[in-house]
Amino acid sequence: SDHLDARDVESNLCVMLLMLQSSNRQNKETLKVFQDRGDIHGFFPAEGDQQAHADALTRTPNLDKYPSFFPMVKDSLGNALRVIRPVVVLDEGHKAISQLAQDTLYGFNPCFVLELTATPSKNMNVLVAITGVELDREGMIKMPLNLDPRQSQDWKTTLNVAVDRLRKLTTEAQAYRANTNRYIRPILLVQVERTGKDQRGAGFIHAEDVREWLLMSGFDATEIAIKTSEQNDLTNPENQDLLSETNRVRVIITKQALQEGWDCPFAYVLCSLAAMSNLKAMTQLTGRILRQPWAQKTGVPALDECYVITHYAETRKVMGAVREGLERDGLGDMILNVSGSGSVGSELPVVRKIERRDQFRNTKIALPQVMHVEPGDVRELDYDTDILATIDWRHYDAAILAERIPENAQPAERQLQRFILTDDAGDRIVPEAVTHAAVNSMFDASYATRMISDIVSNSFVARELVGRFLDALRARGLNDDWIGERGTFLIEELRRGLLEARDAMAEALFRQDVVEGRTQFRLRLDRHNWVMPDTIETVEPLLSPQLTNGSGLPLERSLFVPVYRNELNGSEQEVAWYLDGEKALTWWHRNAARSQYALQGWKKNKVYPDFIFAVRRTSGDQRLMLLETKGDQLAYNLDSAYKAELLTYLTKHFRWDDTVADGQYTLSDKSGTTGDGALILVSGLRTSLPRYLE
Repeated sequence: SDHLDARDVESNLCVMLLMLQSSNRQNKETLKVFQDRGDIHGFFPAEGDQQAHADALTRTPNLDKYPSFFPMVKDSLGNALRVIRPVVVLDEGHKAISQLAQDTLYGFNPCFVLELTATPSKNMNVLVAITGVELDREGMIKMPLNLDPRQSQDWKTTLNVAVDRLRKLTTEAQAYRANTNRYIRPILLVQVERTGKDQRGAGFIHAEDVREWLLMSGFDATEIAIKTSEQNDLTNPENQDLLSETNRVRVIITKQALQEGWDCPFAYVLCSLAAMSNLKAMTQLTGRILRQPWAQKTGVPALDECYVITHYAETRKVMGAVREGLERDGLGDMILNVSGSGSVGSELPVVRKIERRDQFRNTKIALPQVMHVEPGDVRELDYDTDILATIDWRHYDAAILAERIPENAQPAERQLQRFILTDDAGDRIVPEAVTHAAVNSMFDASYATRMISDIVSNSFVARELVGRFLDALRARGLNDDWIGERGTFLIEELRRGLLEARDAMAEALFRQDVVEGRTQFRLRLDRHNWVMPDTIETVEPLLSPQLTNGSGLPLERSLFVPVYRNELNGSEQEVAWYLDGEKALTWWHRNAARSQYALQGWKKNKVYPDFIFAVRRTSGDQRLMLLETKGDQLAYNLDSAYKAELLTYLTKHFRWDDTVADGQYTLSDKSGTTGDGALILVSGLRTSLPRYLE
């Protein structure tokens, strides 16, 4: 609808962005490109000059005209383009191969047509071809592509592998930024089977199922975006620039909405949970993770490669789909750079079903769970319902947080300093004065309330807490201007204090419920225990060796056999060797997958003990042991302290439940079974563990 004059074209370089669909319908009468709009001037004769119109049609026969005895050319944008004879640059040229598309392109009478495509057809006149090797040499793509086809039927296990890869990449990216000041935030793309509110259930992997699992595993809601035909979180203002340091998106969940026209250099991992049902969409998604950040190699191998992890799909078909995706993106020569199982040259992983050792195949092995018990209701403890929702913030003293705020805290803008390079008297780095535009110095209480909504779920209570916090600051003599200038800092401190308070109150409630019997850690007789499966699945590279003892013989006391070396890291192998050599040990099991045994404590994330084992003591009774191992470098961090405290507390309160009649669930040695739990550092293995094996 913009005005166009011939003088614009004569005096300037004019670039028009046009979608082919807007001009290639067979019925052009409905298209604005070919309508006489009345604001296209200077290209055609005056309306009454019939001879001039006839001459124009002679020079350019395909101009649109009005059907009359005396021809008159339409003043349309399409006609103007035909007279100009433009240079046409066509993106995705392989899609414009139909006769209608070709008629449209050449109907503009172009003087030159340049097509850009990753997959040129045989009849195209190829002027320049860029190979994948050249792109890789220029630092434009991530290569090699590491392929990990997982065969487990549990999609959460597959997703956990992808999340673990994302966390490792994030650690590498943080270290890389510390060394180079180049910012990279690795992003995980998750392809699901179903989207939409009415399609959840029926055994399909839904976008909301994945989102809930990610939240449970520790992701913040702002770190997860859903991009589907029904929902597009990437259009939110805070999510539009995925390369911004203020952007928090780390996971994007989609079905097939990112197939084309979307590229983000921070996308490193593609986890296709729908590979089996939609290989074609996975093929198109492969190209979304190939672009290298800043088109510059980092020198860090992990950050110069990309990763495809698939769920329960045939390895051969997945390999074919990835190859097709590379060929589709013009990288057919890079197929040899596709490696399986995360490293070049390693064998592709295979699924193995591992059974129990012969003497334990018919043994019922049950482990106690942390249960919420009310009259007529026994269920596994739920953090959100049974702990978080019961925290009473109404009597929390916000003045405690206000007292922690120093009066000499500086506004954020005064903390900003910028250094520049100057050539005055030689190259020197000097500080430069930074001037700041005036900002609104009012503290936004509503915004602060939203910022703590994940901690205090009731918005009315959250708003009241913010008000008490502000009142306590004012009571110290800090005026509204002082508060407004330090708004960001105050909200950060408010969140930090409330998180500490939440965990403290949650722990107190948890302990109180245990003492009063509402929360129990017991071996029960009513089918509410966690039962050890008869078989487990492991996905490891083909020909992975078995873990053997010091004599080179297979391990003798593992509950499931065989045990493959690649399933355990170095520290875990040391624990396995130690346990297997203890004669008092009945059996041991490496609790590896997150889908296995877990304990819910007073914090959201569950605790997954590394090892479970049973010890037959001289008195004839049996001890069930839950063991969490940590490397020495993690000895004093908060996570280790929490796990150790939880295991110790639950051990202290473990008991058999005698309130349910026998016969509902049969367990042997009821009277003599005890439970125990501990966190042991690897360096203290030989001094700390023996007392649990006595």
